[in-house]
Amino acid sequence: MSKLVAFLALVCLVLTALWVSLLIADMASAGPLETFEQAAAHTSRLHGLFYATYLNAALLTLAAVAFFAALYAWLKPTAPDWTVVGLVFVPIYGALNLVDYLSQVTLVPALVTLRLDPRYADAADMLLRLTLQAWPASTMAFFNGLAYAILGIPSILFGLLLWKYHGALRWGGLLLALNGAACILGVVGFLTANALLGQGVMIGGILFLLALFPISWAFLKEKP
Repeated sequence: MSKLVAFLALVCLVLTALWVSLLIADMASAGPLETFEQAAAHTSRLHGLFYATYLNAALLTLAAVAFFAALYAWLKPTAPDWTVVGLVFVPIYGALNLVDYLSQVTLVPALVTLRLDPRYADAADMLLRLTLQAWPASTMAFFNGLAYAILGIPSILFGLLLWKYHGALRWGGLLLALNGAACILGVVGFLTANALLGQGVMIGGILFLLALFPISWAFLKEKP
């Protein structure tokens, strides 16, 4: 089981690093996305980077679900009750994020096209305001942040359980728990319109990436 956890941690590490890189590249090319029109104009280009970002994010979601499931199985003998509590939230995160990311490469392009037709422009515009994740005030952007906040619960629980161990696993657990706390604060920031707290999901993603280094290393070293 330890080698499976290590393998899935490495897969998550690669996909998370790619997610951060694609996100930075997309933000650099997008410019400010403070208004809906800015976000819609950027998305309407439907460039390869747009599709790569969201398809990679969908793969990362699947990898993260598998990683947390494997981590649950490894931790279960030492804390059966708390690991079950944490595991309950993982599929909710997975479902929310898959709907979110896959809608960006299926529904959003269709709405962008419809928006060019005067007959459907108003309806398409209204739906885009709800589904366009690039616009921070959209419903889909909120559910994306909510998904990470939900995953923050098992991140904190599993991270604190890993903190009981020594060496790299201990520090990996700390970073995993901090990632969960940051993602929860991100949703608080969204609800309170606090720009600083609203960066919690991005900060959480970076902390998750950092946590995967010691976690994968610790499980790779462990003897079967």
